[in-house]
Amino acid sequence: MNGPDRDEATRLAVVVAVSTLVLTATFIGVVALLSGGNARVGTRLPFYVLAMAVSFVSVVVLSEQRYGGRTDGRSILATAGGVALVVFVVVSLAGEGLVFASDNPGEVVLSELFLYFLAAGLIGTGLGYWGLRHWREFVRSSATGRL
Repeated sequence: MNGPDRDEATRLAVVVAVSTLVLTATFIGVVALLSGGNARVGTRLPFYVLAMAVSFVSVVVLSEQRYGGRTDGRSILATAGGVALVVFVVVSLAGEGLVFASDNPGEVVLSELFLYFLAAGLIGTGLGYWGLRHWREFVRSSATGRL
């Protein structure tokens, strides 16, 4: 592979790796919160809210610049709100997962549990990639009433 194909493969590999690690940290964060393993979650909450606010404003501004007069403002706000909510959940859970993993490396990173979370993160990445590539099929089929 030379040229653009190699660059595209490299970008895809980086996206898969980052997505898998973020999802792995998110799954660990769920365990941490359910087990009560993270003290002082409230001290980190303002950072998670800030990440949500930055994503909201970014989506609004980028959407207005890209789609300006071609789409209605409600759609842009709804999309920005949805993205902001997803960012808040993922950043919060991943952040708590990283804190829990750094505080308890023997329970998470050095155990076989980490491999299960990593596998789940990789599967989630594959499903997310597939979903992003094929979501239009589901929108069309739900509009016609069949899957």
